[in-house]
Amino acid sequence: MLKRKSPRMLGFDYTSARIYFVTINCHKNQHLLGEIVKNGDLNPIVFSEIGIIATEKINELSSHHAGVEVLDYVVMPNHIHMLISLQKQVKTSPLSTIVGSYKSGVSRVARQAFPGLQLWQGSFSDHVIRDENDLLTHSEYIRMNVYRWRKDKYFIKG
Repeated sequence: MLKRKSPRMLGFDYTSARIYFVTINCHKNQHLLGEIVKNGDLNPIVFSEIGIIATEKINELSSHHAGVEVLDYVVMPNHIHMLISLQKQVKTSPLSTIVGSYKSGVSRVARQAFPGLQLWQGSFSDHVIRDENDLLTHSEYIRMNVYRWRKDKYFIKG
């Protein structure tokens, strides 16, 4: 059996008090979370039922994990970006546990309406924020993500 390579940085302590840019993708990049609709100069996202659940669960993350704060996020049709701050060392909840519990929570609620749904890809991507400039760059990326959607390689013209 081929062992899958971990996307985590080797030797890095993912329980340390840092800010992390996290990307979670839908299974096979399916548009399960909503659609972006052209409306003048705006490209707002219209959330699906699953997208609404995903957004609600993001807003609940800090109540489920002490010392965790979501600084910013965007829910796109087929992925989510979040800036997650671990405000103190959380030895019992490394980043992978926090993201895993988020994905499980969304899946559990979504499967009540859509039994058997495979919602997420197996893992997630992360980037450890290095400094204030890096934080600003990733915040801007989140803020502008919806406006760049039509250039995304997974955008499918309707």
